[in-house]
Amino acid sequence: MECLKKSLVFGFLVVFGFVGGALSDEPVPQAKMELRRVTLFKNGLGFFVAEVTIPGKTKSFYVIPEAAASHGTFWVSYPPKVEVENVVFKEVEYEKLVEATGIVDLLRPNTEKQVKVYLGNKSVIEGKLLRVISRPLDKPPNLYAPGSIDYGDRSHYPASDMVLLQTDQGQVAVGADTIVRVDFPDAAPETKYEQKTKQVRMDVALKKAASGKLLTVSCLAKGATWAPSYMIDITEPNRATIAAKAEIINEVWDLDGVEVQLVTGYPNLQFADVLSPTAMKGNLAQFLQSLMRGQSPHGAVGGVLSNVMMQRAEVSLSAERRIMPMYGAAEVGKTAEDLFLYPLKKVHLDKGEVGYFPLFSEPVPFKHIYRWEIPDYVNAESGYYDQRSQMQTEPQQEVWHCIRLENVTKLPWTTAPAEIIKEGVILGQDILDYTPLGDKGTVKITRAMSVKAEQVELETDRKRDAAQWYGYHYDLVTVQGKLSVTNFQDKPITLEVTKTLSGEVKLMQPEAKVEKLAKALRAVNSNVRLTWTVKLAAGENREIVYNYEVYVRR
Repeated sequence: MECLKKSLVFGFLVVFGFVGGALSDEPVPQAKMELRRVTLFKNGLGFFVAEVTIPGKTKSFYVIPEAAASHGTFWVSYPPKVEVENVVFKEVEYEKLVEATGIVDLLRPNTEKQVKVYLGNKSVIEGKLLRVISRPLDKPPNLYAPGSIDYGDRSHYPASDMVLLQTDQGQVAVGADTIVRVDFPDAAPETKYEQKTKQVRMDVALKKAASGKLLTVSCLAKGATWAPSYMIDITEPNRATIAAKAEIINEVWDLDGVEVQLVTGYPNLQFADVLSPTAMKGNLAQFLQSLMRGQSPHGAVGGVLSNVMMQRAEVSLSAERRIMPMYGAAEVGKTAEDLFLYPLKKVHLDKGEVGYFPLFSEPVPFKHIYRWEIPDYVNAESGYYDQRSQMQTEPQQEVWHCIRLENVTKLPWTTAPAEIIKEGVILGQDILDYTPLGDKGTVKITRAMSVKAEQVELETDRKRDAAQWYGYHYDLVTVQGKLSVTNFQDKPITLEVTKTLSGEVKLMQPEAKVEKLAKALRAVNSNVRLTWTVKLAAGENREIVYNYEVYVRR
């Protein structure tokens, strides 16, 4: 890839195949585009870098692009001694010989032969096959490959063909969808036929031949992604083993010994959903509309990749049948600004395949912790609401048994599903949020049914029409909150209680960690998060009290 660094970069915008002068109609050789590196994001986007070796003794050649590039990301670079005159994208039609898989396709290569056609109504027609007449196909565009229409797969089209026969009574037209059987009484039928298809090709014209020199082609395109996941074994006290894997879904380009980098982070890709004109998936009007919308008609490929949780094992597994993978320490990754790249070397994965790739398996410190999170009862319009007032009974407070892991590995942990096991038995599954090196991540295991939590908020004072903002009148309300927790387990626990509220805190017993949270500039009340870390002995009950003032719109 050194030529990518030292080359003159040639960026071009080709709209529907018109740029520069027309190329010669003489046959030109095809140059193979070899993929060298792929950088995969978790949203279905990949950054592809490929090399093209210029054929010898020619000033013109063509390349078949594999991926439909996002707008502004298709680039060609080349050494200073390579002089590119122009590059033209065009959609060409060609025929390929394929095996017939249905009656209609079997009839196509057998014109002028005698046939006996059986119809669904049990009638039979004998005669000479003249031809098969097909209406233009109207298949939706392939989302990932360049080009407007793919004529290859006929299974998605309605049976709308017509078969024309010459009989003793004259010519007869038969709807293809009514034919159930065809006999060839005189000779065995041909089983292969010429199938029409279209593809986009990139024609390159040079000012002079440059045999053996390299062009580097790069683009951002959809059609490949990676889905990470974790398994966390907490069998040993205070020491967990965390294993990570990546599942790569490839629907765009064959990977043959390609270097793959898996990205964790949140890059800003402004035109990811706008297809480049070089993809030739629409006309000029559609391209201009997609720029205004920020999305091409066929450019958005959505969908949520779900991770299915394993069923609970009924027995513990021996060391020989362990389910915790031991992949070894993580590879040293690469940091690019605020992105981190997980490296995979020489990946072999054909288009249409899904690959499983181990990343690492390492021990990390952890501790058990219980969490009780209490929401704010003041909405965005500064109206106080209490969900308990809408219910006939007190809502059950949720206390979660969690684990908190310290990232002492060589790389950050990307956001992904995390499965927790102990002695070979699954305990739960949650999301492990992005955790930088040296930070701590928290994962829920299960509801802590043996830790009872109760809470109540009461209005203790109200100053009517205490303030006016933005044309609204507000009362200043004083609220007293009381929290009660009881540990019914036979062991001590550490409970982390978090209360989010709007307003100004006046009293806390015991003292809590106070964090000011960001909120809209027009908000009347500030937003605060209080956190208490409480140690509870077996059977112990503890109470927490807090007071705050909040402006409530009348």
